[in-house]
Amino acid sequence: MPIYEFEHVIRLAASQKRALAKAITDWHATSFNAPRFIVQCRFIDVGQGSLSDIFIGGQPRKINRLFVSLRSGAGRTQQQLEGMTHKLVSMWDNVAGSTPEAELRAVYIKGTLDSAFEGGFHLPMPGKFEQWVKDNTEKFKVLAAAGDEDFIGLVKEIETRPEFQK
Repeated sequence: MPIYEFEHVIRLAASQKRALAKAITDWHATSFNAPRFIVQCRFIDVGQGSLSDIFIGGQPRKINRLFVSLRSGAGRTQQQLEGMTHKLVSMWDNVAGSTPEAELRAVYIKGTLDSAFEGGFHLPMPGKFEQWVKDNTEKFKVLAAAGDEDFIGLVKEIETRPEFQK
């Protein structure tokens, strides 16, 4: 949580997927004061096969689109959601290009996640991550010391982000 799921008809190289995932993760983490390890990006190639059966207005179409699932009840305004959409389209354009076939034709933001449990922890609502990180830092350090890659990264992040300092 959050989950950014791209359905793309253009071929994306692994480096493009990494660049998009990094840009979105960095942006989401810093915009919402959230740890990076909670941000998930998924790329689904719908250019071929049964997944490519997309119809718009009853007509078959081949488009790139993004579905974003966020926590519900976060109180985001319409203006904030539209700002998110424009930022995500800009990140896509910077990596995939803005040609007609590469256009990110649709972005859908859904506030549907009522609860989130990741890495053994219930995640707080947006706006509560700073305190949640502070409350759980010692547990994160134990998991990092045991070799858990997500928590190794989280502990490093805690050390560098002022909002997570005690």
